[in-house]
Amino acid sequence: MARFAPQLIPVRDGANRAFGYAVLASILLHALLLLALPALRELAAQLPPAPGPLIARLVQAQPKPAAPAEEVRKPPVAEKRPVAPRPVAKPAPAPVAQPAATVASEPVPPAPAAPAAPAAPGPLARIEPQPAATAPAGPDPGVLDRYRLQILTAAARFKRYPRSAIDNNWEGEVVVRMTIGADGRIAALGIKSSSGHEILDRQALEMFRIAKPFVLLPPELAGREFELELRAIYGLKDQGSG
Repeated sequence: MARFAPQLIPVRDGANRAFGYAVLASILLHALLLLALPALRELAAQLPPAPGPLIARLVQAQPKPAAPAEEVRKPPVAEKRPVAPRPVAKPAPAPVAQPAATVASEPVPPAPAAPAAPAAPGPLARIEPQPAATAPAGPDPGVLDRYRLQILTAAARFKRYPRSAIDNNWEGEVVVRMTIGADGRIAALGIKSSSGHEILDRQALEMFRIAKPFVLLPPELAGREFELELRAIYGLKDQGSG
């Protein structure tokens, strides 16, 4: 059995010592960690909690208000300073007449050229003054008076005194205005001056309207327009036409 016994390897003493020291250092290090673990936990509990995640937001920049426009500055007005009066120059004394001496004649400047004669104007159109249109002369007053008298004479035959006017003692004078047209007919007939009684005014208009066609128009009044004033008098004592 001595043959099969394991052979022991000889170990050096230095190597054993180094291994022992390493094992001892490891044990000491683990012991220190176990002792320092509670202190590390208390220190971690005292530390502030870790900050949360930061959130960034994009905000549109607000436009800055426009700066107020600078007031337009007016240029300073220059102050007017009084101007000192300038000294008036005294007239120089007249030169003293010297004895006559020969004066050299100065060259006479040439006479200015005569201005060119203006061009003759072209022919002008001559406008002859036109004679003013003369208004046609009015009818002869004598012819009008004779024609008026003829109408009054003819109207006397158609004059009637209204019965109601007699019963009420109504009297008065009526002036009728009659316009004769260029064709010789009555163009207008109206009352210029009333008698104050409508029934007498109507009778005067009626009798002059009836009497007009019985009087011939004078040739001097043909083609003319003119007016006549005809008078009719109504009186209870004198019923004639004036």
